[in-house]
Amino acid sequence: MIVADCVAAFMAVQIILTRLHSSLSQTIAIEFLFLTIILLLVISRALKQFLLIVAIYWMCLLLSLLLSLSFAGNWGYFGIYMTCSIAFYRFPLKWSLPLLSGCMLALILTNGSSHFLLSHQVKDLIPNAILLPIAIGVSWVSWTRRIEFLLINKLQATQQQLRAEMARSEALAAERERTRIARDIHDVLSHTLSILSIQVQAARQLATRDPNRLSAKLEDMAVLIRESIAESRRVVGLLREVPTTIDQDSLTLKLNSAATTFGERTGIHCLFAEEGTPPAHEALSTVQQETLQYALREMLTNANRHGHAQTIWITLRWRESALTLQVRDDGQGKQAQASDEPAHKTDNLHAYGHHGLRGMRERAVALGGEVEAGPLDKGGFSVTLRIPFIVTGLQKARGTV
Repeated sequence: MIVADCVAAFMAVQIILTRLHSSLSQTIAIEFLFLTIILLLVISRALKQFLLIVAIYWMCLLLSLLLSLSFAGNWGYFGIYMTCSIAFYRFPLKWSLPLLSGCMLALILTNGSSHFLLSHQVKDLIPNAILLPIAIGVSWVSWTRRIEFLLINKLQATQQQLRAEMARSEALAAERERTRIARDIHDVLSHTLSILSIQVQAARQLATRDPNRLSAKLEDMAVLIRESIAESRRVVGLLREVPTTIDQDSLTLKLNSAATTFGERTGIHCLFAEEGTPPAHEALSTVQQETLQYALREMLTNANRHGHAQTIWITLRWRESALTLQVRDDGQGKQAQASDEPAHKTDNLHAYGHHGLRGMRERAVALGGEVEAGPLDKGGFSVTLRIPFIVTGLQKARGTV
């Protein structure tokens, strides 16, 4: 635009200089028409109304045609070419092509075409053979610049969207990580503190009834605290590890050991049973194993803390496509649910265990599984965790899924 403004200013001065010895009235008329065209083009830059801008460009074209037909010197060419250039840069083709057609018609009318119709001499077409390709070339350059401009704008908008999506993804990842850490901390501390609470109560009673056994009970509590510290360190280490597959037999041993240890420390009778055998073509990841272990601890802790159970049945069921862990107890399932019902009337997961069962459900959903919880008709409470197996590379190769 700066170059066009400089050319317009030069031509306005040139009109005066070349017509010093001509009629003053004609010079004023030419200068007036030329400056009017320039003013309209400048005004159109600041306008936003599309139809008004189109109307101004048609007006510039008509004034340029009038200037070229009425006065010698072809001063209207500037307005014609500027209309072609700006129209193709600012408008889509359905609006710029009609303007180009009008500009080419104006060039034809002002460059000897009428003489050709009378004389039929080819030399009268030479100006059009030069000026029309120039108009087409100017329009083509402006159109390519428009395409580049639109592509750059689209690219910038896409970059802004990507930055916004990246920011949202980072915020979501941070939120998920905070939720995961909160679940891990809860799984470790809630289970340990629940057992410590029972041990402290037992130690208080032993202090008055059987002081000789108090030392052994305190040693058990110290062992539990050391195990809790080790478990906390292990959880922090798992946050840095890459999930891998694990042996199915070790999972059974760990769950059975956790149930036995819980029963020994709380006095609750824990019965562990395993149904089915692990499918040979399936595998459990470390994350799935940790989810099952944390879920069992949470189920046992809730059965003791909320249900005051005396007996807990733990069942690990191996199926073709999923693994199910069910924990049932003979505690006060309905009473525990009813006591929390005003705050959580519609969600058994919240009514029996609050954040622990909610964290269990979040873990299960993240692995494509589910959690079902609720009181039993004959008393007690039941929680079932189902986790599908991961698809191994061998299974994909064989096409078994």
